[in-house]
Amino acid sequence: MAADRPRTAHPDDLPEGVSAAVETEATFEIAEGDSLPDLSSLADLGQRREHRLRAVYFDTTDLTLIRARVTLRRREGGDDAGWHLKLPSGADRLEVHAEPVTGPGTWRVPDALREALAGHLGQEWTDRPASARGLVPAAVITTRRTETDLLNAEGTAVAVLCDDVVQAEPSGRRWRELEIELLPGTDPSLLARAVDLLAEQGVHTARMPSKLGRALQDEVRRVERGKGPRRKGPAARVVMAHAAAQLAVLTGREEEVRSDAPDAVHKTRVATRRLRSTLRTFRPLLDREVTDPLRDELRWYAGVLGGPRDAEVVRERVIAEIDAVPRQDYEGPVKRSSTAELNRRHREAHAALVTAMDGRRYAELMDRLVEFVASPPLRSRAGRPAREVLPALVEKAERRARCRHRAADRAEGAERMELLHETRKAAKAVRYAHEALAPAFGQDAEHRAGLWEQVTETLGQVQDLEVTLETLRRLRSTAGRKGEPTYTYGWLVGRLTAQQGPAVAEGEAALAEAMQAALARR
Repeated sequence: MAADRPRTAHPDDLPEGVSAAVETEATFEIAEGDSLPDLSSLADLGQRREHRLRAVYFDTTDLTLIRARVTLRRREGGDDAGWHLKLPSGADRLEVHAEPVTGPGTWRVPDALREALAGHLGQEWTDRPASARGLVPAAVITTRRTETDLLNAEGTAVAVLCDDVVQAEPSGRRWRELEIELLPGTDPSLLARAVDLLAEQGVHTARMPSKLGRALQDEVRRVERGKGPRRKGPAARVVMAHAAAQLAVLTGREEEVRSDAPDAVHKTRVATRRLRSTLRTFRPLLDREVTDPLRDELRWYAGVLGGPRDAEVVRERVIAEIDAVPRQDYEGPVKRSSTAELNRRHREAHAALVTAMDGRRYAELMDRLVEFVASPPLRSRAGRPAREVLPALVEKAERRARCRHRAADRAEGAERMELLHETRKAAKAVRYAHEALAPAFGQDAEHRAGLWEQVTETLGQVQDLEVTLETLRRLRSTAGRKGEPTYTYGWLVGRLTAQQGPAVAEGEAALAEAMQAALARR
């Protein structure tokens, strides 16, 4: 989707349910404090209006839209508040408009605009992985606008002059610009005459006519060079880039989660956990009055996702174990009964997930996540260089993991297994923290993330054994109540119980290696 080969949009190609108009305009550079140019030879000045505008622009994490000369925003304020999708249409732009939603779901991109976007970008868009199509806030632009009608000799408005003072975040850029937009039906030559007239007065067309393009020009260059946030840059940039990437997974995979596409629930659950872990590990950089309630809601959603995911994992593990039972130890309709029961549990858990996603709580959670990424509640410490702030916070997470493991070492039996599970959760937080740092800190963070991933995977085998054993015991009880043979279930319980010791040893070996690497760094 190269920016030098933009597709041309046409109103006939748009889906139903949206309104569209060709936007013919020119943008001019002007310094704050400069007087407006004299337009008296071009048009009379009509009604004047003042607006305060706030627009959240959405894009993929690799800025696919802006690089294809496409912008998608939700704007508040002015006469045309709502969703706007702007597509290149020859020398002009086609603006597709959708009305804003009030209440939960405010920040969900309307389906009609998603369809129009996919239709415009074509196969290159639809071939991307779902998470790479996730749309998240890329910039927030606030504008103090003075809008003046330009009138013809008959006193009819033929164009609008906008005098804009613009502030863009997170770049912090501020500038002033003029914009002349022709109203529908106006002779396009008027705009050409305006360009010439302003040039005569030293006011030239903007080198970067798009507000978003100007706001994101540095980020676009970094993306095109394959660069991530800088360790010398603000810590907030590193943390929020990671948060935005996880939100992109959630928004990009929504439909796949609903349809139970392979791996969609799993990847969404992991992204939810990464977000929640980010809010904890890096909470000294954030306003906890905002992020602590958000963590609670992410825990709720991870739990809802966990139902079908855990059911899926257990089903696969149990069926695989049954298939490995020797013929002489196989009695009764074990596989048929187990498959039917585990399929039922998975169907019910997935149905509960879809019901939750259709509800108000989920819509409110997604709205709050968008607002968090668009306008993060940063504390002053977040503005310090990442290399000065973030490693210490990761080390603190590593210390929590060591404390959990020491507690597990002192325990026995069921208590030890539970504390090993808590150790695994703490290790996941460390892994996710290193992953968050990797784009800025490079191979060292990637290596450490890999070590802690090995911890979570090996200790995960311990937890999987616990869950599988519990499931087999329930299946054995169900079979007994139905009068079916239970010997094979007992055989499997004994076999898996014998695997717990080696699994724990493997997990602790991985943990020792990761912790040794963490201590060696100091």
